[in-house]
Amino acid sequence: MSKSKLPLIIKREYVTRVRKVSFIVMSLLMPIGMLLLMALPTIIAMIGTTDTSRVAVIDRTARYAQSLTDCKAAAYSLLPPDSDEAALRTTYADSGYDAYMVIDGNPAERDSVRLYSVNTLPAEVVSHTEDDLKAAIKQEMMLSYADHTPALDSLFTQVNNAKARVTTINLSEDGSESESFAEIGTVVSILSAMLIYTFVLITGSMVMQGVMEEKSNRIIEVLISSVRPFELMMGKIIGIALVALTQLAIWLVFGLLAVSAVSMFLTPDVAAAGLSGMGGMSDPAVAAAAADPSVVADVVSRLASVNFVQIISLFIVYFLGGYLLYASLFAICGAAVESPSDGNSLSLIVMIPIFAAIYIAIHTMQDPSSSLSFWASIFPFTSPIIMMARLPFGVPAWEIALSLVVLVGTFIFSTWVAARIYRVGILMYGKKVTLRELAKWFNQK
Repeated sequence: MSKSKLPLIIKREYVTRVRKVSFIVMSLLMPIGMLLLMALPTIIAMIGTTDTSRVAVIDRTARYAQSLTDCKAAAYSLLPPDSDEAALRTTYADSGYDAYMVIDGNPAERDSVRLYSVNTLPAEVVSHTEDDLKAAIKQEMMLSYADHTPALDSLFTQVNNAKARVTTINLSEDGSESESFAEIGTVVSILSAMLIYTFVLITGSMVMQGVMEEKSNRIIEVLISSVRPFELMMGKIIGIALVALTQLAIWLVFGLLAVSAVSMFLTPDVAAAGLSGMGGMSDPAVAAAAADPSVVADVVSRLASVNFVQIISLFIVYFLGGYLLYASLFAICGAAVESPSDGNSLSLIVMIPIFAAIYIAIHTMQDPSSSLSFWASIFPFTSPIIMMARLPFGVPAWEIALSLVVLVGTFIFSTWVAARIYRVGILMYGKKVTLRELAKWFNQK
């Protein structure tokens, strides 16, 4: 009995691809690019315009200008209510102002507040001005109720801070209770599903391209004389998987180092500026909530409610199962076609279940117990993604076991089918492949 050459094939596939310049460049540049992308809002906030717009204000009503407060974006100078607007229009720039504003009515009414400038002012100047005037309108409305002002102020505060929270409890088969958190489950679902989707898509295409390259270079004729087709296919699949896992590990290390570096050097002010650049998330109320010990404890309890050991363990199983299943199908695509364009067309058929799984996963995150979610988590071509979407919300052990049995069984069967087609297809040149031809390859002894 000859010694298996599978380890040698795996080593060849791994070493050859890891030594490529493209692998080294992508491994180094991808985490740097992702880090820059995540840090972009903060960088923009730090290097963006720091000039303060000076605004001259004529308040004809003498009721609202006092509510305007200076900020980093704008500084207001109050002019007498009877100032000559026509003269100011031609002299405000010479006086050192970037803009001038006229208030001649209730700010809630259209065109009662007009802000003039030659150059477009930063959006923050307009939004800050509107916020200050809105506070003035609110205060004026409350003052109209005279003695009821303190009570109304308290009422507004209570109304603005009113919240409702529903506690969701999962009941196990033995009757025990555990609190569940849909938000945490949704985040874990999205991350797991997208990781599997991305990995299968990228590495599956690498398997197909690798087979096609060897066919076009006629290297396969040399290899096949000393290696069984099944060993060659499995070696290629496993070797490419190890390449992708190596790159994933490099990115993970870079990510952890980046997070550590950012946490050491990022000051609270810079962090707030970055959050503001992402959409005003540095609101004082949000910052106060983040600093509230009860909020922190709540987040910790939510994270503790998720069984990460189970999720990570099953993620690895479905991750590998999904990859091996689809990689064998991509190997068939590479063996059955002659040109990259034909390979891309055929691979689209293979990827249809993956695309469908992403859409079903969105439904699953909203209703993990539906019939569609259940059957999609059992169907082997969608189960790696859908089961990971269901898992954080709680899945009975028998459903997980059934899903894994079907997945492993389908992988073994598809690998057997792939090997029979692969052993003939890798040696075929210049012939258009049809379904009948594939069937003939499968039945060939």
